[in-house]
Amino acid sequence: MLQKNKFSQVLRTNFKEKYRSEGFDFYHGTLKSSLTKFIGTFVLIFLGLNAIFGFLYYLQPNSIAGVPTHNFLDCFFFSVQTMGTIGYGAYTPQTIYAHTLATLEVMIGLVGIGTFAALTFARISLPSGRLKFSEQCVINVDDGVPKLMFRVVHLRNNMIMNAKISLQLLMPTTNSHGQVEICLVDMPLENNYYHVMTASWVVKHEITNTSPIFNKTQADLAAEKCCLIATITGIDGTISQNVNHVYSYLPEDILWDRRFKSVIQFDAEQGEHVIDLNMVNDLEEAFTQQPGFKKILSGLMKK
Repeated sequence: MLQKNKFSQVLRTNFKEKYRSEGFDFYHGTLKSSLTKFIGTFVLIFLGLNAIFGFLYYLQPNSIAGVPTHNFLDCFFFSVQTMGTIGYGAYTPQTIYAHTLATLEVMIGLVGIGTFAALTFARISLPSGRLKFSEQCVINVDDGVPKLMFRVVHLRNNMIMNAKISLQLLMPTTNSHGQVEICLVDMPLENNYYHVMTASWVVKHEITNTSPIFNKTQADLAAEKCCLIATITGIDGTISQNVNHVYSYLPEDILWDRRFKSVIQFDAEQGEHVIDLNMVNDLEEAFTQQPGFKKILSGLMKK
């Protein structure tokens, strides 16, 4: 049987994934859906099933005892009470036809409501680190060395223990057989591990002659369909569960001769320094004045 191909983009890159419908997983699809879609789907299914059963009850006049006049609206509300196993007692089935429908509806209701409750609990219990990456990467001279940097902040008021971050360059390459392969090249970081992460972390990669982005311009990276993939993992200090977050940067997200503003600000009212995590994306000019450094960065500047 032919199945329709689908296209997706699990991660923001310059590639799309093509797959057939058998790749769909109801459980994971439900967990990944938005809260609005999740609740909306339940409401539509619940109302739709009750409308169907209400119509089936309506097909046989006087199938429900306690109804003053046989009408669809009362049949619909009887269906809601039956599926939810409410049982007020005002309406009751009084024919074999109605009893059969009620039996079938109760079975569907028990399974359906139980499934929804289980999925709701699964969504609530999913661990999340509340990690936020800066929207841009920057390239500037730091401590006399050109570096690529991005920032990640932890928004929850607790700790992430044994936090580890990695950075890779995703780029297509052609092998000796002429086939295109996706290659992930590791980009060593100045510091890739924190025993305890609480607030902000500026991640840095030194651009040396061994760096995969050395002497490449923004146009080069775009033409080669490259992107950067950052992955952070750790253990939530409150629930002791693993948390992880992945973020990607496209060539247009990389800014040259910029640097991040410090998130540590002095609060005159408090009389002490505070960490303002709202500044995760705040940038300023790096002002690379040294001619030698300008020459180093010349191959990295935008064309």
